[in-house]
Amino acid sequence: MEEKILKRAWTTAEGWRATRAGMWAWLLQRCAAVALLVVIALHLANPFLRPVQAALLALALLHALLGVRVLLLDLGLPLRWHRSLFVLSLVLAAALFWAIWSWRWY
Repeated sequence: MEEKILKRAWTTAEGWRATRAGMWAWLLQRCAAVALLVVIALHLANPFLRPVQAALLALALLHALLGVRVLLLDLGLPLRWHRSLFVLSLVLAAALFWAIWSWRWY
């Protein structure tokens, strides 16, 4: 019996439509990690640039909260919570960013 292999055409819109929230969360967390490496290098070069500080804060919050989402799922939360935890991570990251950034003195 031949084994079935899922083949997805990533270059078409149809290939992305069936991508579930868990895959988007994974992809976003990996992109945030790579972007963090770039932003950290920029921050070390000039730590006083406000856009770099904002990007560093936003990416760190996003990457951390998506990591907490993974930990919660690894601890046994049901898989049906993938989407809810993903949305909660995004909303919480945005809310924390806004609260921290607006609280800072200039």
